[in-house]
Amino acid sequence: MWQALHEELEPLGLSVVTVALDFDPAKARPWIEAAGATHPSMIDADHHVDELFGISNVPMAVWIDETGTLVRPAEGASIQVSPLRSMEVPADLPERMRQVLTEMKNFPDTAEAYRAAIVDWAHRGADSPYALAPEEVIARSQPRSADHSRAAACFELGHHLHVQGEHDAAIAWWKEAHALFPENWTYKRQAWTLESTPDGADSDKAQEVQDVYGTSWSDEFLRMGGGAAYVIAPDL
Repeated sequence: MWQALHEELEPLGLSVVTVALDFDPAKARPWIEAAGATHPSMIDADHHVDELFGISNVPMAVWIDETGTLVRPAEGASIQVSPLRSMEVPADLPERMRQVLTEMKNFPDTAEAYRAAIVDWAHRGADSPYALAPEEVIARSQPRSADHSRAAACFELGHHLHVQGEHDAAIAWWKEAHALFPENWTYKRQAWTLESTPDGADSDKAQEVQDVYGTSWSDEFLRMGGGAAYVIAPDL
């Protein structure tokens, strides 16, 4: 879907840049190759992008104009309506699965409006109402709290220990990051996938990591408020 948007808007001067956040580039690369992307597609193994721009879930995006100026800070960036919103949830499913699927139907429906906003910006540039003035960008980019700052430090320290081969020591710091910033799904998924996805295996979307972290994706999804809370809807 991002490739199609890139092809549509590149003649107007807009370029889509996608960034995968993963300690292991080998796990992200097959997804990029499968998409057949002609736009810049990068892998951020050190999580610089989420640290600099405040990316806490996927998909999220920032808008940067031709002068290198940020005109929309990090926000939810779906451009295709999730099929999960319209799925039928069978009544005979196990209760836990039924709860999760029912909550997925509550994902905010902003995809069409967000895509239209990008198209408007591509056509109108700085005159687009969706290209925010500097003071509005600043207002929407409030300094992170002390807990969120500590969480970032804990996540980075865990990463350092992990790449140094001290994975068990890293886990304690990642647990602390999760406790300090529970809304940050980027921190959670990156740590969890190291436990739930064996080397060479496809990504485990269920991320059942009770043995190490005492939780799972579905546990946290429901605990944090379900579909309405999971997606950071853009303020258009």
